[in-house]
Amino acid sequence: MSKAPATPTAEAPRPSHLPSTPTAVPHHYPPPSYPGVERERFRQRGYTVVKRVFAPEEIEALREESIAALERLEQQDLLVSESGAEGTARYSRCDVLSISEVRHMMLDPRIVGVIGELLGARPAYFGESVLRMGAIGARGWHRDCVNRRKFRGGLDWHDPYRILRCGIYMQDQAHHTGGLALRPRSHRPGFQIRSLPLLVDAEVGDLVVWDLRTVHSGEAVRLRGLPGLTLHPRMQTLLPQALRVGEARERMVLFMSFGLRGPHLDHYLNYLMTRKQNREIWATSRFEAEVWEQASAAGLDVVAASAEYGTPR
Repeated sequence: MSKAPATPTAEAPRPSHLPSTPTAVPHHYPPPSYPGVERERFRQRGYTVVKRVFAPEEIEALREESIAALERLEQQDLLVSESGAEGTARYSRCDVLSISEVRHMMLDPRIVGVIGELLGARPAYFGESVLRMGAIGARGWHRDCVNRRKFRGGLDWHDPYRILRCGIYMQDQAHHTGGLALRPRSHRPGFQIRSLPLLVDAEVGDLVVWDLRTVHSGEAVRLRGLPGLTLHPRMQTLLPQALRVGEARERMVLFMSFGLRGPHLDHYLNYLMTRKQNREIWATSRFEAEVWEQASAAGLDVVAASAEYGTPR
């Protein structure tokens, strides 16, 4: 039996350093439909790959910007280094909007246009994003939503659900290890025959987007000789290096989450507020008032999920 919907949180107060009235949204919002975006197919399958959103040279420049950003963040004690069985991952302790070197990706009209098209309205961004480099070998099927066990019900399983995550992989994941594996249609409420998993074929410049309820696993391993075969994540981890397709280059990725304002987003923010990691990220994600204005002008509705988020250092 489904749980009763969570009581929506009150909207976080607008930080005191901001103007009382946000900058007006330009008349050209929403952005025009982005070629290659199939909203209904996304809603049926729970994921999509939007091809060639960025040129390869743009992604190469993004790699260089990301490396510079991670070096700066390390000097400012805003970098986490995590070791695992297969290596070390380094990732930001603050969100992407607060990282000046790569902020432009979140504000890019192509990103905002794709996300707005998939959501069906002006996207809300709530401080959940990360710049990540390296891999540790952590794999396992999971969902990112609040009510992760479908059979237990909960607000997440009442459609329409409009929260998604996207990834910009800065290396080829169509033919190499390190990308995303998922189960199509695993985001749909009610009984569904379990679909066969697949490895997402994301080339350089593609944008990968999935519903937070979709079952997935990261750092996916491709089997040498059968690179399209999707093994269970535990089997992927057990594969010796000699049987794996290697990485194209060191894994680098930007992950960003967006949604529409409403009960589902309130429910998700309530959940994030219980997590120490998210509270710490919001507390360290600082930027000037002009960034709020830039985000508004770009077509993003930024939610201040904590009193510290988005305030100057």
